Amino acid sequence: MLAVGAVAGLALATPAAATTLAALSHDQMVDASDAIVEGTVLSVTPWKDETGRVWTRAQLRVDRVLKGDVKVGDLLPLEAPGGVAEDGAITAVHLAPRYDEEERVLVYLNLKRFGTVYGTVGLMMGKFTIRQNPADGSDMVVRFTLPADRPYDARFVPHPPAAERQSLASYESAVRARVALGWDGEPIPGVAVDHLRTINKLQPGVK
Repeated sequence: MLAVGAVAGLALATPAAATTLAALSHDQMVDASDAIVEGTVLSVTPWKDETGRVWTRAQLRVDRVLKGDVKVGDLLPLEAPGGVAEDGAITAVHLAPRYDEEERVLVYLNLKRFGTVYGTVGLMMGKFTIRQNPADGSDMVVRFTLPADRPYDARFVPHPPAAERQSLASYESAVRARVALGWDGEPIPGVAVDHLRTINKLQPGVK
């Protein structure tokens, strides 16, 4: 499967931030996720922390659950580093996911602050926009982001070249297959082994 990314280190600064991402396989992304869901973004709100850094909070309505202890209809608070505050302050975080109201997404999520706010595994690598394939009208998944200081409109997320398009159905199948198979016991950078045991079924022989 295609290699994707997970957060190996994250250094925030204003106005810009640098990130270092370590490549993870899709199976590792699934294993590292507390929840994997498809949903619709209902609202997007920037906010500042006590240091003046800008974050973006999105509210997601869960439309389908592929992994995790969440239910269809749940409203999940998603948080991403970076954004543009109402006063014009900008915190730019390289490869941070962007959200838009009414955007349909497939997201790989991990629990963050106090166990109530979710972030994506691997920043933008854990977030896909669900769009219609112009060739046949079927749903496909597209990974795309923009710098925080550029307007983001999910309606204009570019279509990948025809040969590179990935169907939503194929991603769902891959996720469900890995969840059913379970974690293989191998460590994943940035994720505690005890946590991996808690959030995954274990493959036979894994202790």
